[in-house]
Amino acid sequence: MNNLKTNNVMNMFNEILAQNKARDLKELLPKADKKGDEVDLVNAQKEDQLNMRLGQRNVLFLKKVEVAKQKLLEGTYGLCEDCGCEISQKRLLARPTACLCIDCQEEKERHRFGNINFRRDLSAIKSKESEENNSEELVKVKKFNTINDIGFESVVDM
Repeated sequence: MNNLKTNNVMNMFNEILAQNKARDLKELLPKADKKGDEVDLVNAQKEDQLNMRLGQRNVLFLKKVEVAKQKLLEGTYGLCEDCGCEISQKRLLARPTACLCIDCQEEKERHRFGNINFRRDLSAIKSKESEENNSEELVKVKKFNTINDIGFESVVDM
């Protein structure tokens, strides 16, 4: 990587770090003075959980930026950690913190997601579906052909 590109990448990393460190961490913490009904409180709790997850992801990203910046200083930025080949410029533009070339990354994902230990256990879902199907066979469900077949109860009549 030439000096001009190295300086541009270093400036980009410094800018990313400066922008994110300037952000106040208090905005990621849950707010204590929540008011409203149960729905408002649940929505506020969900929003706080989402903000915490986003904050955690941001911290991980900043750590990756720090590692990439250190690699840039050492002169190993842009080299694949597995095979030692140069990572393509397109990949580094799309993902500046990439530490693997596209081939090694694809192999890693193929191994991880192809491995039986990382697959979701679908047997519980299948057994639950079969139980539901068996219970549906026992209970006859009345089917309606027209709206008149459905007996509506009016609130006014009660």
